[in-house]
Amino acid sequence: MTQIKNQLEQLISSANALLFLYYTAQGEPFPSNVDKLCSSHNLTDFPLFHVDDKEKDKLVELYRIIVYFNTSLGNIMENEKTLNPNAQSLHSKLSSMADTLLGLLSNVLCRLCNEYNGGHVDTSYSPYTSGKNIFQKKKLGCQLLGKYKQVITELAQAF
Repeated sequence: MTQIKNQLEQLISSANALLFLYYTAQGEPFPSNVDKLCSSHNLTDFPLFHVDDKEKDKLVELYRIIVYFNTSLGNIMENEKTLNPNAQSLHSKLSSMADTLLGLLSNVLCRLCNEYNGGHVDTSYSPYTSGKNIFQKKKLGCQLLGKYKQVITELAQAF
């Protein structure tokens, strides 16, 4: 559990900077309308997390959330290659986050397997961005990273 807690703390420590880099790289109107454009209220398919659950249930829910974020991050990284190809600092932060998420995913699954004999978790994936226009892709990325910033703190506090 210590590794899981440490990885969650590591993700928290970079969440603000990542969101800032993202919306800054998108250009106007994002920096001047962050609260409106990056609000995550429309992410209706986001996995639930119940702070008061037993450890096994929290781990299963954490796993679902990390899979969701990992898929979201893959979409964001793919979009950013074409939307902002020169934003190397952003690309680097996104890549670092992806590495940490994969490590966290592995540790959560190991804990579930070793402690609870559970190796399969049903998951949902983030919305795909193919077919969306450039603004919609930027907005969805901002919403997902805004949700990430909010949720990662709640997750860390629960563990």
